[in-house]
Amino acid sequence: MKTPRTNPLLPAMLLLALCFGAVTGLPAADPPATPAPRAVVDKAIADALAILRDSKLSSDDKRQKINKIALDNIDFDTMARLCLGRFYRGLTDAQRAAYTEAFKTHVINTYRHITDNYNNEEVKMIGDRQERDNDWTIQTRIVGAKDNKPGQEVAKVDYRLRSRDNQWKIIDLTIDGVSLVSNFRSQFQEIMNNGGIDKLLQLLREKNTANEK
Repeated sequence: MKTPRTNPLLPAMLLLALCFGAVTGLPAADPPATPAPRAVVDKAIADALAILRDSKLSSDDKRQKINKIALDNIDFDTMARLCLGRFYRGLTDAQRAAYTEAFKTHVINTYRHITDNYNNEEVKMIGDRQERDNDWTIQTRIVGAKDNKPGQEVAKVDYRLRSRDNQWKIIDLTIDGVSLVSNFRSQFQEIMNNGGIDKLLQLLREKNTANEK
C-alpha cells in the first residue's frame, strides 16, 4: 500500500496541511459561536504556527500538539468512510470501528515527522466556495523558498469541510490537484477487491507498526 504523494514541504496538518505560515486575507474579528469553515482553517493554522515557532518545545512535543490539532479539526470518521467508498456499507459495526481507528492512526503516523520540515513558509487564503451537500472548500497557497528563491508558490492546498453536530471539520484535502480521499480510495478499493476488509486491516496495522518505530 502506497503512501499518498506529498511535497516534503507540505504543512504538518495533513498532518496534514494546516500548520505552515501566517494566514492572510481574513478580517480581524471575533469568531462566531459556530465558526464558519474559513475561520476553522484560519484558527487551526494560527494555533499550529504558534506551536512550530515555540523554541521551548521539543520536536516530539510539537508533533504531539500538532496531532491534537488534527484530531480536533479533522473528521476522521467521515474521511475514512469516503476513502472506503461503497465497501463501507458492507462492513459490520465492529469492522467499521476497527478500520476507522487503523485509518486514523495510519494518517497521523504517516505525516507525524513532517513538522520537522517547517521553514517559515506562509499560507495565503485565496478563496472559498460552497460545494454540494453543503460542504465548503477553502483554497490556500503555500508560499516559501523554491529553487533558492523566496516568495515562491510551493503548493496549492484546498480543504473540504463539512458540518457535523454544528461543527465544521475537514473531510478531505487536495494537494496540487490530488485529493487525499481519492488517492486512498483507489488503493483501498484494489485491496478490498482482492482481499477484503481483513486484508486491508492487516496492511494498515503493518504500516502503523512500521511507522511507530
